[in-house]
Amino acid sequence: MPKLTVLIFSKDDNRQALGLIKDVYDIADEIVLMDGSGAKDRRFMIRERKRLGLTKLKIHDIIAIGYREPFMMYGFTKCSNRWILYFDTDERPSEQLKRDVRRLISDDRYDAYAIGVHSVRSRTDENFVSWQFMLFKKDKMEFRGVLHERAVCHGRFTTLTDPNYRINQMVTGMVHSAKGRYAEMERFQRYTYAQHNMRVLEQLDRVGTFDYNVSTMTSGKKALLALLRIYEALGLKRQDEEISNFDYWAFWLSRTLAHQMRRGSLAGMLNAVRDSFTYIGQMKGWRSGPHADEDFEIAKLIERYGVTKFLGIDRPDVVKELNREYMSKQQGIELLINLIRERYNRSKGIRG
Repeated sequence: MPKLTVLIFSKDDNRQALGLIKDVYDIADEIVLMDGSGAKDRRFMIRERKRLGLTKLKIHDIIAIGYREPFMMYGFTKCSNRWILYFDTDERPSEQLKRDVRRLISDDRYDAYAIGVHSVRSRTDENFVSWQFMLFKKDKMEFRGVLHERAVCHGRFTTLTDPNYRINQMVTGMVHSAKGRYAEMERFQRYTYAQHNMRVLEQLDRVGTFDYNVSTMTSGKKALLALLRIYEALGLKRQDEEISNFDYWAFWLSRTLAHQMRRGSLAGMLNAVRDSFTYIGQMKGWRSGPHADEDFEIAKLIERYGVTKFLGIDRPDVVKELNREYMSKQQGIELLINLIRERYNRSKGIRG
Protein backbone atom coordinates (compact mmCIF):
# COMPACT_ATOMS: atom_id res chain seq x y z
CA MET A 1 0.00 0.00 0.00
CA PRO A 2 1.52 3.36 -1.01
CA LYS A 3 2.06 5.87 1.77
CA LEU A 4 0.76 9.43 1.72
CA THR A 5 2.28 12.75 2.80
CA VAL A 6 0.01 15.74 3.37
CA LEU A 7 1.93 18.92 2.47
CA ILE A 8 0.75 22.24 3.94
CA PHE A 9 2.04 25.79 3.49
CA SER A 10 1.30 28.37 6.20
CA LYS A 11 2.16 31.99 6.92
CA ASP A 12 1.02 33.43 10.27
CA ASP A 13 -2.06 31.22 10.03
CA ASN A 14 -1.08 28.30 12.23
CA ARG A 15 -4.32 28.10 14.19
CA GLN A 16 -6.07 27.38 10.90
CA ALA A 17 -3.20 25.09 9.92
CA LEU A 18 -3.74 23.16 13.16
CA GLY A 19 -7.42 22.70 12.27
CA LEU A 20 -6.40 21.31 8.88
CA ILE A 21 -3.82 19.00 10.46
CA LYS A 22 -6.46 17.57 12.80
CA ASP A 23 -8.84 17.11 9.86
CA VAL A 24 -6.39 15.08 7.74
CA TYR A 25 -4.40 13.41 10.52
CA ASP A 26 -6.02 9.99 10.18
CA ILE A 27 -5.54 9.73 6.40
CA ALA A 28 -1.86 10.77 6.39
CA ASP A 29 1.24 8.71 7.06
CA GLU A 30 3.16 11.98 7.37
CA ILE A 31 2.23 15.67 7.53
CA VAL A 32 4.81 18.24 6.40
CA LEU A 33 4.20 21.86 7.37
CA MET A 34 6.25 24.43 5.47
CA ASP A 35 6.02 27.34 7.88
CA GLY A 36 6.77 30.91 6.82
CA SER A 37 5.29 32.36 10.02
CA GLY A 38 6.80 34.76 12.50
CA ALA A 39 8.46 33.50 15.65
CA LYS A 40 5.29 33.63 17.78
CA ASP A 41 3.28 31.47 15.39
CA ARG A 42 6.14 29.03 14.94
CA ARG A 43 6.41 28.58 18.71
CA PHE A 44 2.64 28.03 18.91
CA MET A 45 2.77 25.16 16.42
CA ILE A 46 5.74 23.51 18.12
CA ARG A 47 3.92 23.64 21.47
CA GLU A 48 0.73 22.20 19.98
CA ARG A 49 2.61 19.39 18.26
CA LYS A 50 4.02 18.33 21.61
CA ARG A 51 0.80 18.91 23.59
CA LEU A 52 -1.41 16.95 21.19
CA GLY A 53 1.13 14.23 20.45
CA LEU A 54 1.16 14.93 16.70
CA THR A 55 3.98 12.51 15.93
CA LYS A 56 3.22 12.49 12.20
CA LEU A 57 3.80 16.25 11.95
CA LYS A 58 7.13 17.57 10.69
CA ILE A 59 7.71 21.34 10.67
CA HIS A 60 10.19 23.10 8.37
CA ASP A 61 10.83 26.84 8.45
CA ILE A 62 11.01 28.84 5.24
CA ILE A 63 11.14 32.55 4.56
CA ALA A 64 7.91 34.12 3.34
CA ILE A 65 8.09 35.52 -0.20
CA GLY A 66 4.43 36.28 -0.85
CA TYR A 67 3.12 33.03 -2.31
CA ARG A 68 3.88 29.33 -1.98
CA GLU A 69 4.52 28.07 -5.54
CA PRO A 70 8.24 28.94 -5.74
CA PHE A 71 8.86 26.69 -2.71
CA MET A 72 6.75 23.74 -3.85
CA MET A 73 9.67 21.78 -5.31
CA TYR A 74 11.71 22.39 -2.14
CA GLY A 75 8.72 21.20 -0.12
CA PHE A 76 8.82 17.95 -2.07
CA THR A 77 12.34 17.28 -0.78
CA LYS A 78 10.95 17.28 2.78
CA CYS A 79 8.25 14.69 1.98
CA SER A 80 9.29 11.11 2.71
CA ASN A 81 6.55 9.53 0.60
CA ARG A 82 6.03 9.54 -3.14
CA TRP A 83 2.33 10.45 -3.01
CA ILE A 84 1.47 13.99 -1.86
CA LEU A 85 -1.85 15.62 -1.04
CA TYR A 86 -1.30 19.34 -0.58
CA PHE A 87 -3.33 22.19 0.87
CA ASP A 88 -3.40 25.82 1.86
CA THR A 89 -4.54 26.39 5.43
CA ASP A 90 -8.02 27.53 4.31
CA GLU A 91 -8.71 24.30 2.40
CA ARG A 92 -10.34 21.06 3.55
CA PRO A 93 -10.89 17.74 1.74
CA SER A 94 -14.41 16.39 1.35
CA GLU A 95 -15.38 13.34 3.42
CA GLN A 96 -15.60 11.19 0.28
CA LEU A 97 -12.10 12.19 -0.76
CA LYS A 98 -10.76 11.31 2.68
CA ARG A 99 -12.50 7.91 2.60
CA ASP A 100 -11.20 7.01 -0.86
CA VAL A 101 -7.74 8.58 -0.95
CA ARG A 102 -6.03 5.27 -0.20
CA ARG A 103 -7.83 3.59 -3.08
CA LEU A 104 -6.91 6.46 -5.41
CA ILE A 105 -3.19 6.33 -4.69
CA SER A 106 -3.23 2.53 -5.07
CA ASP A 107 -4.53 2.82 -8.64
CA ASP A 108 -1.55 2.09 -10.90
CA ARG A 109 -3.18 3.79 -13.88
CA TYR A 110 -2.54 7.35 -12.65
CA ASP A 111 0.29 9.51 -11.39
CA ALA A 112 -1.88 12.50 -10.45
CA TYR A 113 -5.45 13.61 -9.88
CA ALA A 114 -7.03 16.95 -10.71
CA ILE A 115 -9.59 17.82 -8.06
CA GLY A 116 -12.23 20.52 -8.10
CA VAL A 117 -11.72 23.39 -5.66
CA HIS A 118 -14.91 25.03 -4.37
CA SER A 119 -15.14 28.28 -2.42
CA VAL A 120 -17.53 27.78 0.51
CA ARG A 121 -19.08 30.67 2.44
CA SER A 122 -21.99 28.72 3.91
CA ARG A 123 -24.01 25.56 3.31
CA THR A 124 -26.05 27.39 0.70
CA ASP A 125 -23.33 29.57 -0.81
CA GLU A 126 -20.53 27.75 -2.60
CA ASN A 127 -18.99 28.04 -6.05
CA PHE A 128 -16.66 26.00 -8.21
CA VAL A 129 -13.29 27.73 -8.60
CA SER A 130 -11.06 25.54 -10.76
CA TRP A 131 -9.53 22.12 -11.31
CA GLN A 132 -6.14 21.80 -9.64
CA PHE A 133 -3.54 19.09 -9.18
CA MET A 134 -3.82 18.40 -5.45
CA LEU A 135 -3.00 14.67 -5.24
CA PHE A 136 0.06 13.42 -7.13
CA LYS A 137 3.35 11.58 -7.19
CA LYS A 138 6.02 14.14 -6.37
CA ASP A 139 8.42 12.92 -9.07
CA LYS A 140 5.75 13.40 -11.75
CA MET A 141 4.83 17.00 -10.92
CA GLU A 142 6.57 20.26 -11.79
CA PHE A 143 5.86 23.64 -10.22
CA ARG A 144 7.78 26.52 -11.80
CA GLY A 145 6.70 29.17 -9.30
CA VAL A 146 5.04 31.59 -11.71
CA LEU A 147 1.86 33.53 -10.88
CA HIS A 148 -1.50 31.94 -11.71
CA GLU A 149 0.38 28.72 -12.29
CA ARG A 150 -1.16 25.44 -13.23
CA ALA A 151 1.42 22.79 -12.46
CA VAL A 152 2.55 20.39 -15.19
CA CYS A 153 2.15 16.64 -14.72
CA HIS A 154 4.84 14.58 -16.46
CA GLY A 155 2.77 11.42 -16.31
CA ARG A 156 -0.74 10.04 -16.48
CA PHE A 157 -3.52 11.93 -14.77
CA THR A 158 -7.27 12.01 -14.55
CA THR A 159 -9.90 14.46 -13.36
CA LEU A 160 -12.12 13.51 -10.44
CA THR A 161 -15.35 14.82 -11.94
CA ASP A 162 -17.55 13.29 -9.23
CA PRO A 163 -18.54 16.35 -7.12
CA ASN A 164 -18.17 14.26 -3.96
CA TYR A 165 -14.40 14.36 -4.55
CA ARG A 166 -13.56 17.97 -3.86
CA ILE A 167 -11.49 20.48 -1.94
CA ASN A 168 -13.48 23.05 0.01
CA GLN A 169 -11.87 26.47 0.29
CA MET A 170 -13.39 27.89 3.45
CA VAL A 171 -13.95 31.59 2.78
CA THR A 172 -15.87 32.60 5.92
CA GLY A 173 -13.92 33.01 9.13
CA MET A 174 -10.50 32.15 7.74
CA VAL A 175 -7.48 34.23 8.60
CA HIS A 176 -5.46 35.51 5.64
CA SER A 177 -2.64 37.53 7.15
CA ALA A 178 -0.19 36.36 4.49
CA LYS A 179 -1.71 37.99 1.40
CA GLY A 180 1.08 40.55 1.09
CA ARG A 181 1.43 42.56 -2.10
CA TYR A 182 0.82 39.59 -4.40
CA ALA A 183 0.00 41.69 -7.44
CA GLU A 184 3.43 43.34 -7.38
CA MET A 185 4.87 40.24 -9.04
CA GLU A 186 2.80 41.00 -12.13
CA ARG A 187 5.52 43.46 -13.11
CA PHE A 188 7.31 40.29 -14.32
CA GLN A 189 4.28 38.99 -16.21
CA ARG A 190 5.18 40.69 -19.45
CA TYR A 191 4.91 38.80 -22.71
CA THR A 192 5.98 38.77 -26.30
CA TYR A 193 3.15 38.07 -28.72
CA ALA A 194 4.33 34.47 -29.10
CA GLN A 195 4.20 33.97 -25.31
CA HIS A 196 0.87 35.81 -25.06
CA ASN A 197 -0.70 33.46 -27.60
CA MET A 198 0.31 30.41 -25.57
CA ARG A 199 -1.11 31.97 -22.39
CA VAL A 200 -4.41 32.57 -24.17
CA LEU A 201 -4.56 28.91 -25.23
CA GLU A 202 -3.82 27.92 -21.64
CA GLN A 203 -6.81 29.98 -20.50
CA LEU A 204 -8.96 28.11 -23.00
CA ASP A 205 -7.97 24.89 -21.21
CA ARG A 206 -8.95 26.40 -17.88
CA VAL A 207 -12.43 27.25 -19.11
CA GLY A 208 -13.03 23.73 -20.41
CA THR A 209 -12.13 20.35 -18.99
CA PHE A 210 -8.84 19.87 -17.20
CA ASP A 211 -6.54 19.14 -20.14
CA TYR A 212 -3.53 21.34 -19.48
CA ASN A 213 -1.39 20.58 -22.48
CA VAL A 214 -0.95 23.50 -24.86
CA SER A 215 0.94 21.23 -27.25
CA THR A 216 -2.34 19.35 -27.84
CA MET A 217 -3.67 21.57 -30.61
CA THR A 218 -7.37 20.89 -30.87
CA SER A 219 -9.40 22.38 -33.70
CA GLY A 220 -10.68 25.07 -31.32
CA LYS A 221 -7.16 26.05 -30.31
CA LYS A 222 -5.99 26.13 -33.91
CA ALA A 223 -8.86 28.42 -34.85
CA LEU A 224 -8.20 30.75 -31.91
CA LEU A 225 -4.47 30.87 -32.64
CA ALA A 226 -5.18 31.69 -36.28
CA LEU A 227 -7.44 34.58 -35.22
CA LEU A 228 -4.80 35.90 -32.83
CA ARG A 229 -2.14 35.85 -35.54
CA ILE A 230 -4.40 37.58 -38.03
CA TYR A 231 -5.10 40.29 -35.46
CA GLU A 232 -1.36 40.67 -34.81
CA ALA A 233 -0.50 40.71 -38.51
CA LEU A 234 -3.06 43.44 -39.17
CA GLY A 235 -1.46 45.48 -36.40
CA LEU A 236 2.03 44.84 -37.84
CA LYS A 237 3.06 43.07 -34.62
CA ARG A 238 6.14 40.84 -34.53
CA GLN A 239 5.98 37.60 -32.53
CA ASP A 240 9.10 38.59 -30.53
CA GLU A 241 7.69 42.07 -29.73
CA GLU A 242 6.16 42.93 -26.35
CA ILE A 243 2.38 43.09 -26.42
CA SER A 244 0.63 46.46 -26.21
CA ASN A 245 -1.05 48.01 -23.18
CA PHE A 246 -4.43 47.22 -24.73
CA ASP A 247 -3.48 43.56 -25.16
CA TYR A 248 -2.32 43.38 -21.53
CA TRP A 249 -5.64 44.85 -20.46
CA ALA A 250 -7.69 42.48 -22.64
CA PHE A 251 -5.77 39.41 -21.44
CA TRP A 252 -6.00 40.36 -17.76
CA LEU A 253 -9.70 41.16 -18.00
CA SER A 254 -10.65 38.00 -19.92
CA ARG A 255 -8.66 35.81 -17.51
CA THR A 256 -10.21 37.42 -14.43
CA LEU A 257 -13.74 37.38 -15.86
CA ALA A 258 -13.40 33.69 -16.71
CA HIS A 259 -12.31 32.97 -13.14
CA GLN A 260 -15.24 34.90 -11.66
CA MET A 261 -17.67 33.21 -14.08
CA ARG A 262 -16.49 29.81 -12.86
CA ARG A 263 -17.18 30.98 -9.33
CA GLY A 264 -20.59 32.25 -10.38
CA SER A 265 -19.83 35.63 -8.79
CA LEU A 266 -21.62 38.56 -10.42
CA ALA A 267 -19.99 40.94 -7.95
CA GLY A 268 -16.61 39.48 -8.84
CA MET A 269 -17.24 40.04 -12.55
CA LEU A 270 -18.26 43.66 -11.97
CA ASN A 271 -15.21 44.22 -9.77
CA ALA A 272 -13.01 42.67 -12.45
CA VAL A 273 -14.01 45.37 -14.92
CA ARG A 274 -13.21 48.08 -12.37
CA ASP A 275 -9.96 46.43 -11.29
CA SER A 276 -8.80 46.00 -14.88
CA PHE A 277 -8.27 49.74 -15.14
CA THR A 278 -6.22 49.70 -11.93
CA TYR A 279 -4.15 46.87 -13.37
CA ILE A 280 -3.44 48.60 -16.67
CA GLY A 281 -2.47 51.77 -14.80
CA GLN A 282 0.08 49.72 -12.85
CA MET A 283 1.32 48.01 -16.02
CA LYS A 284 1.83 51.35 -17.75
CA GLY A 285 3.87 52.47 -14.74
CA TRP A 286 5.97 49.31 -14.76
CA ARG A 287 6.59 49.62 -18.51
CA SER A 288 7.77 53.22 -18.21
CA GLY A 289 9.50 53.02 -14.81
CA PRO A 290 13.23 53.01 -14.03
CA HIS A 291 13.41 49.19 -14.14
CA ALA A 292 11.20 48.76 -17.23
CA ASP A 293 13.76 47.27 -19.64
CA GLU A 294 15.37 45.12 -16.94
CA ASP A 295 11.99 43.80 -15.78
CA PHE A 296 11.05 42.77 -19.31
CA GLU A 297 14.30 40.83 -19.69
CA ILE A 298 13.66 39.20 -16.32
CA ALA A 299 10.10 38.38 -17.39
CA LYS A 300 11.41 36.49 -20.41
CA LEU A 301 13.77 34.48 -18.20
CA ILE A 302 11.01 33.68 -15.72
CA GLU A 303 8.77 32.60 -18.58
CA ARG A 304 11.52 30.27 -19.77
CA TYR A 305 12.75 28.83 -16.46
CA GLY A 306 10.20 29.77 -13.81
CA VAL A 307 10.91 31.58 -10.54
CA THR A 308 11.91 28.36 -8.78
CA LYS A 309 14.80 27.42 -11.05
CA PHE A 310 15.74 31.03 -11.78
CA LEU A 311 16.44 31.54 -8.05
CA GLY A 312 17.58 27.96 -7.46
CA ILE A 313 15.15 27.53 -4.56
CA ASP A 314 14.41 23.94 -5.46
CA ARG A 315 17.84 23.25 -3.90
CA PRO A 316 18.02 22.72 -0.11
CA ASP A 317 21.41 24.44 0.17
CA VAL A 318 20.06 27.63 -1.44
CA VAL A 319 16.97 27.65 0.78
CA LYS A 320 19.13 27.09 3.86
CA GLU A 321 21.24 30.11 2.95
CA LEU A 322 18.16 32.27 2.31
CA ASN A 323 16.70 31.23 5.67
CA ARG A 324 19.94 32.10 7.41
CA GLU A 325 20.14 35.50 5.73
CA TYR A 326 16.51 36.66 5.83
CA MET A 327 14.60 34.78 8.56
CA SER A 328 14.91 37.71 10.98
CA LYS A 329 14.51 40.44 8.34
CA GLN A 330 11.64 41.94 6.35
CA GLN A 331 10.06 39.34 4.09
CA GLY A 332 7.24 39.19 1.54
CA ILE A 333 6.86 40.07 -2.14
CA GLU A 334 9.34 42.96 -1.83
CA LEU A 335 12.04 40.49 -0.77
CA LEU A 336 11.18 38.18 -3.66
CA ILE A 337 11.43 41.03 -6.18
CA ASN A 338 14.81 42.06 -4.75
CA LEU A 339 16.09 38.48 -4.91
CA ILE A 340 15.01 38.19 -8.53
CA ARG A 341 16.71 41.44 -9.50
CA GLU A 342 19.90 40.50 -7.63
CA ARG A 343 19.96 37.12 -9.37
CA TYR A 344 19.48 38.76 -12.77
CA ASN A 345 22.24 41.31 -12.20
CA ARG A 346 24.65 38.60 -11.03
CA SER A 347 23.95 36.52 -14.12
CA LYS A 348 24.29 39.60 -16.35
CA GLY A 349 27.69 40.28 -14.79
CA ILE A 350 28.75 36.71 -15.49
CA ARG A 351 27.55 36.94 -19.10
CA GLY A 352 29.36 40.26 -19.51
